[in-house]
Amino acid sequence: MELTPEEQERKQVIQRFMEGERPVDIYRDINRSKTWFKKWLNRYQTGQKKWYKSLPREPAIIYNKTNEKLEQVVVKIRKSLMEGSEDSARYSFVGDEVIQFQMEELGYEPSAIPSRSTIKRIIKRHKLRVNKKERYKRVRSKGRYTIIKPECIDEMHQIDFVGPRYIKGFGPINSLHLKDVVGRQVAGNQYVGKSMNNVMEFLLDYWKSHPIPRYLQIDNGMSFTGDYIHPRSISRFVRLCLYVGIEVIFIAPAKPWMNGTIEAFNKEFDRLFWRPETFTSLSDIQAKSAIFHASQNKFYNWKGKTQDLKSISPKRMLQCDFEIDSDNMPLVSGKIHFIRVLDSKGSIIVLNECFHVDEEYIGEYIWVTIDTREQSLVISYNDEEMVVRKIQRFDYGIDEKVYDLDDNIFLSRIIQRGTNGLSFFGGTMR
Repeated sequence: MELTPEEQERKQVIQRFMEGERPVDIYRDINRSKTWFKKWLNRYQTGQKKWYKSLPREPAIIYNKTNEKLEQVVVKIRKSLMEGSEDSARYSFVGDEVIQFQMEELGYEPSAIPSRSTIKRIIKRHKLRVNKKERYKRVRSKGRYTIIKPECIDEMHQIDFVGPRYIKGFGPINSLHLKDVVGRQVAGNQYVGKSMNNVMEFLLDYWKSHPIPRYLQIDNGMSFTGDYIHPRSISRFVRLCLYVGIEVIFIAPAKPWMNGTIEAFNKEFDRLFWRPETFTSLSDIQAKSAIFHASQNKFYNWKGKTQDLKSISPKRMLQCDFEIDSDNMPLVSGKIHFIRVLDSKGSIIVLNECFHVDEEYIGEYIWVTIDTREQSLVISYNDEEMVVRKIQRFDYGIDEKVYDLDDNIFLSRIIQRGTNGLSFFGGTMR
């Protein structure tokens, strides 16, 4: 077999070296570098028969290369998610985690499923990328607007209305959504209006089969606040929350990003459910909405398997036969929180009443807590060092009797979340 000019040169160089010439004279004579000479001398000294041959630029075996059949599975799943062409992908996200979830649903062992980074490379290689989702703008306060940082499942829920949206041939509908900030579980239902009765009916039904959160965060819509006229008017919705042991948190007016968890879900509801679907009536969208929420929860259950998330303790739910007169609810001891921005006079408005705080905090977010047991209103501030300081306290007289929380309305149950739903055990809590 004939040698290439490069191979002949390599053999001649080693021959000259073996005849006693100095290496420096050899590689300079042929305009080569010292590194080049050492490389081929080392190759010669290995004793290999064809040491002068160039090695392949790529290894014969790529040990971490994804199996071609597996790669095609990733591509097909990604396309079906983007198109929503299959029932399993109808209301789904399209990211790498969802592809892993879909592959596990198809029966692939976790060890056989490509990593997230590998799936991303496959997506890029096959030009199956989509636009990045819209993000909220960075907030100047960097989290200082709140003093509660939930860490447990069912510690804080957020709830919000979306709508009205219009169904052709039927009319307007409004969709009420709830989401667990930490556990990510979602629920919802659709109504013709945005009445407080609809909200209370939905929550009472939900709390009979799901844990009651410690905090419920909401905006300042009339579905939650009720009265915009009378001072110290505590709405039926807030009374219901206090009755079941929930501390309500009202975000600052016109600041929807403070409810970022539920606002993000509202956008996914619009993108994955409302826009691609067709509805004929209220009952039609309610039935399809139940399927949508179930598919979201199934994915988040799967996603949470690898996360070490703890649940609130104790877990409380309402007894199945629990009833209450929503038009005549007592006021129960508890706390109501408000996030507010001090106006140019250093004042805020809480439950239709003005409170002067301090000009020092004009334009800053402050935290207001009404304690119905102590009948006090306390104003706190989260400073630049993330230290919460109480800056004002007001007496907050309430002209009605305040009752203690009645634990007999709850069930004590052990709840396990999984792909098959919830498991319940236990009886009445005494």
